[in-house]
Amino acid sequence: METFDYQGAAVKYKRRGSGEPVVFLHNGGTSHAIWKDVIARLADDYATFALDLPGFGASAKPGGGYALENYVAVLEAFLAHHGLSPVTLVGNCMGSAISVAYAMRHPEKVRALVLVNPLTAATYTAGRLGMTLRLRRRAPAFSRFLYGLLGRVKPNRWIAVQSLRMQFGPVGRSQNLHCSNDLCACFTGRGQMTSLLGVLDDLVNYEFLDNFVPPDDFPPRCTIWGLENEILSAKAGRRLNATLQPQRADWLKGVGHLLMLENPDEVARIIRELLAKTPRRKVHS
Repeated sequence: METFDYQGAAVKYKRRGSGEPVVFLHNGGTSHAIWKDVIARLADDYATFALDLPGFGASAKPGGGYALENYVAVLEAFLAHHGLSPVTLVGNCMGSAISVAYAMRHPEKVRALVLVNPLTAATYTAGRLGMTLRLRRRAPAFSRFLYGLLGRVKPNRWIAVQSLRMQFGPVGRSQNLHCSNDLCACFTGRGQMTSLLGVLDDLVNYEFLDNFVPPDDFPPRCTIWGLENEILSAKAGRRLNATLQPQRADWLKGVGHLLMLENPDEVARIIRELLAKTPRRKVHS
């Protein structure tokens, strides 16, 4: 993996292919590895960049600073350093929220947005783990105390497999994708739990996306939801689309939160079709 230095911290990423830039952002608790199969289907025609966001994968784990605002700053610095403009941003869960927040600041630098299972306060609260956000709102001090205790726990492989199993639909579970060594390492690695809990503590700041109505000059966007998503609610995703107003919305059957591993052919096809219909923007410095 290559390294991008962000304020003294190593941000790891994988680069593959050539052509127009497409940057991939993962969800909390995983890494660039969730995009490997989609990238394999796109790299012949696009320059792809898949990041390990700070706190996850092979990137530095500073033990703090896992707020949405900080992740947007990392993305800003990464894109500016590599001169990636206009860029297509593809994100899963919090990666989608980071992508939208970046596009709100720099709409002219984004060609298109592919928002997979977008994380918002509403889509998370309606999911299986929504009680953690309700607790964070009602008792923030206790919530942070609890997260501090949990952060000391280093999950073993069994816990990792069970946590991952919940993120797949029937398609992924039938293929035992939750047993992947690359994905399990995202949970068992040193510092990973602290990073994930740091993101969970910041979920109150993801509420902006529930009420965001894109202006006319906002980049073209599509949403992709796994109908069997237990982490975020696809039903709440339909309500989100009413305000987000994507030019295209796809609802994939039999797959869940990590649908890009369960159905990479379909995800790659959607990205290709969106870009085929999206006019190229002028390069911005």
